[in-house]
Amino acid sequence: MALSAGPKVSANLKPLPPKRSPVPWIEHATGEKLYTWQRELLRELTAPDRPRVYYAQIARKNGKTRAAACLGLLEICLKKQRHVYAISDSERNLNSVLMRELHDLINGSEHLRHSLWIFKDKIECPETGSFIQVRPGNFKAAQGINPHLVLADEVHLLPSEVWDGMQQAGRARTDALLFGITTPGYDLTCRAHELYQSVKSGDLPGRIYEADPALPLDDRNNWRVANPCIGRPGFAEALEYDYKTLPEHEFRRFALGCWTATHSAWLPYGAWDALTTYDEPPQGTRVWLGFDGSYSGDSTALVGCTQDGHLFVVGCWENPGRQGWRVPRDDVLDTVAHAFEHFDVQELACDPPYWQSEIAQWGARWGDKVIEIPTYSVARMGPACSSFHAAVMDGALSHSGDARLARHVSNAVVRSTPHGDVITKPDKDSPAKIDLAVAAVLAHSRASVAVTKPKAKPFVLWSA
Repeated sequence: MALSAGPKVSANLKPLPPKRSPVPWIEHATGEKLYTWQRELLRELTAPDRPRVYYAQIARKNGKTRAAACLGLLEICLKKQRHVYAISDSERNLNSVLMRELHDLINGSEHLRHSLWIFKDKIECPETGSFIQVRPGNFKAAQGINPHLVLADEVHLLPSEVWDGMQQAGRARTDALLFGITTPGYDLTCRAHELYQSVKSGDLPGRIYEADPALPLDDRNNWRVANPCIGRPGFAEALEYDYKTLPEHEFRRFALGCWTATHSAWLPYGAWDALTTYDEPPQGTRVWLGFDGSYSGDSTALVGCTQDGHLFVVGCWENPGRQGWRVPRDDVLDTVAHAFEHFDVQELACDPPYWQSEIAQWGARWGDKVIEIPTYSVARMGPACSSFHAAVMDGALSHSGDARLARHVSNAVVRSTPHGDVITKPDKDSPAKIDLAVAAVLAHSRASVAVTKPKAKPFVLWSA
């Protein structure tokens, strides 16, 4: 019964359907047949010994929001005096996707629409004295409440303090449950990613529907792992269309249930970590160096690559957050000189802006081993980035596990150009650094060119 305001008229109410086991009851009450994974989830979270915190992650269009809505309805219709809170996916807007799903379920049900009161931000069940209320996605919303159940949809968008506040809010209840359900995100520092890792390690109850990120993107059997509803009519065909039309990072997140490093991730989540060997090349190794310099704001990076595609950090100079900081150029010069002394340097590929005079000095000292590659040239960087990406996906390169290089690679996003995708910062004012990633691309590109360059055939003069 949809009410805008005013007194509640009990004469218009109808009793709820007779109680039975939770899953059969909700299917009867809503007239909706649930998917197998939804039934399993609801049985687990309506059991007497349900956990206090539970995290579920699944690809889009598999019915995650409907599962959360059904859990909320079960809580208020089968139990008395229950306080349920649905967290909005906005800090201010209360018209959340979850509340719209609840409204649709109730208004579409012959059994529920005359048994529940629907307000803009609240749903009440007069028969049990229970309610569901939507709360904004901010920390204040967790204050002054004592929930039995908190429903958090799209946890990857939720600030960490909101999740923590809601967990603390239910502390006084012996059977309180904080339930988070989400598609994967791209911020690896957010609370949802921590929860994801805890479920994967077995430290937190939950369920993860995720394709194997190491398998080829077009592996149809792998698609099924992340999409338990793939048997629904038209679902597989929709996935095929998404595969052909979506950027890879979006397809991995939304269709395969995989975390990506950024919103427009350059590399699939986990692909870089899988190539770690922790090896450092010994003295005298043939290497190609990539140099990406800066003046103050960005970092300055020097990365080496061996002939078999092993990457390692030679030097990195980052602003520690101190105003007025400048790159210590003498230290950079010493590091480059030491690299030439320590390794058998085949080439030093430099991005020229801000460092023209130093590059000229290096050229005077080491001759044609020093070359310039302007990284703003998409004609040069497009093929170089594509080659690097292909090597990662094919497992044809490795790296020493340097955390700074991993962070810079993780920060890189892609920009499409006629010459292929090139890496860039999330935006020009972003504090996220990618200089080590750029230097790694330069070093890998030059090493790849040298290794694949065909050797000149010897000229043989045959005599009779």
